[in-house]
Amino acid sequence: LLGLVIGIGLGLAIGWVFWPTEFTDANPTVLEDRYRRDYVQLIADGYALDNNLVLAQQRVGELGEDGPAYVLQVLIEMILRQDDEAAIRRLTRLANDIGQYTPAMDPYLPATPEAAP
Repeated sequence: LLGLVIGIGLGLAIGWVFWPTEFTDANPTVLEDRYRRDYVQLIADGYALDNNLVLAQQRVGELGEDGPAYVLQVLIEMILRQDDEAAIRRLTRLANDIGQYTPAMDPYLPATPEAAP
């Protein structure tokens, strides 16, 4: 019994203190859905700050093959939940610039000046 207690204690000490598992450079495709949604919002926030479309496309691509479609899915859900309008506008701009469009985005897209006759 004493050997079992010492073995469990030693195993826990080695696993948690001396050689714990460390995750680095994790791929966004392995994130839980709620964290993938946060990651999409962070991509849109970053794109709004630096206007670097190539970097934003690269980050969306890291979400997997369905990355662009996933951005649109997150946007539609945010619109339906009536989340923060500024966040929706940033995500709308990102989705539009990476080639994803739905008519639900129209109220959040910047107005384009009409050509004079």
